[in-house]
Amino acid sequence: MVWRYGEERVITITPVARGLIVPVLATALVITLIELATMHVRFLYSVRAVLWLVLVVPCLFVVATRTWRWRSHKVYVTNQRVIVKGGALQHHRGEVALHDVVATQVDQRFVERLSRRGFVTLETREGAMHLGLVRHPSALCRLIDRERMALQRDDVAYDTVFDFDPPNVHNFEINPRRRFGRHGE
Repeated sequence: MVWRYGEERVITITPVARGLIVPVLATALVITLIELATMHVRFLYSVRAVLWLVLVVPCLFVVATRTWRWRSHKVYVTNQRVIVKGGALQHHRGEVALHDVVATQVDQRFVERLSRRGFVTLETREGAMHLGLVRHPSALCRLIDRERMALQRDDVAYDTVFDFDPPNVHNFEINPRRRFGRHGE
């Protein structure tokens, strides 16, 4: 990562693993079935290595590629921008400056609220930027909003001296016209 001048990383997030549980369970099931079958059928015990090669290795390959894809997806929040990088074979990168972010939004279903997960969307002037399914999405939104507000804050030094500029006397009426009635009529 190449950082800009004065830019500091606030947090790095790896989104929630999606599509990883089913291949892991399938691999465990295939391994269990092969071991049970080789204990009860004598012929299968002699071809046990072939069964592992034909049935388990493809399952392990799927688990490895999905893990690689999941671990390659990162969200970086800095004090100046939000960067989304990802992809195992096709790399993609998206970034948005924090001063371009108009609002942050969390989309959660009931089950996602229970598991403290949700989809985070950044609303920008150009359109929406989806960060994906992350853990503790409201905390991430608060963090991004805090960094946004820190950029917009106009800090005035304590030793700043303000001068008084008297108002222009010619802008006032000396003897204002009398107004009668309720609405100045």
